[in-house]
Amino acid sequence: MKFKSEPDNDVRDMDISSMSDVVFQLLIFFLVATNIQQEESQLKVAIPVDQQATEAQAVDLAEEVVIDIYDNGEVYWNGQYVDSPDSVDMPELKNILYELKQAYPNQSVVIRGQRDTQHQRIVAVLNACAFAGIDQITFPSDPSIYID
Repeated sequence: MKFKSEPDNDVRDMDISSMSDVVFQLLIFFLVATNIQQEESQLKVAIPVDQQATEAQAVDLAEEVVIDIYDNGEVYWNGQYVDSPDSVDMPELKNILYELKQAYPNQSVVIRGQRDTQHQRIVAVLNACAFAGIDQITFPSDPSIYID
């Protein structure tokens, strides 16, 4: 078997047709992937205006309702004395909450108690809220606002 010992001096040309195909494929990909549209903030849009609405109508909102329950069982509604510690059913609080719910259907109530308030008293206030149909009830989580 005879081997060639002489080096091949022929220079081979590089075929760049496949490389140009890849470059054009990348160019087309980036042109399609680029967002050429205008941003919405740059568009000029004429918003229709209601000719009958000349003034903004004031919305009647209720103020925040806070029910405080003291450790001796007294219940206060926005700082006003409502029910005595002996009152289990809390008729005054039920009436106030029922009228509030009729006037403001989406009214929320904040129930605050002291550290020594009995759970039975808090449950009685929750029952009064349930009687009135108030289902948006919150308890404060910041201990600095609790009554001392």
